[in-house]
Amino acid sequence: MEFHKVSNIFPLLPKPEFDILKEDIKRHGLQLPITTNQGKILDGRNRYLACKELGIEPKTKELPSGITSYIEYVISLNLHKKFLQNHNS
Repeated sequence: MEFHKVSNIFPLLPKPEFDILKEDIKRHGLQLPITTNQGKILDGRNRYLACKELGIEPKTKELPSGITSYIEYVISLNLHKKFLQNHNS
């Protein structure tokens, strides 16, 4: 599956963090579907790559209707994830 250019706003996880994500998906499955738009990954590149390495078919969901700014959508999702990570550790 191809990555949407907007998905590159945030960098991919460093290897140690990616390995933790991959292990979590291996143990618990993919908890959050990968968001796509017209067949391209908009959010969830790390989850997609982890699933691919594990041989798991990733769950996907199409971008919700009414979203007019892909950039705002991706930033909003990822900033909330970063905020939660920083406050749950």
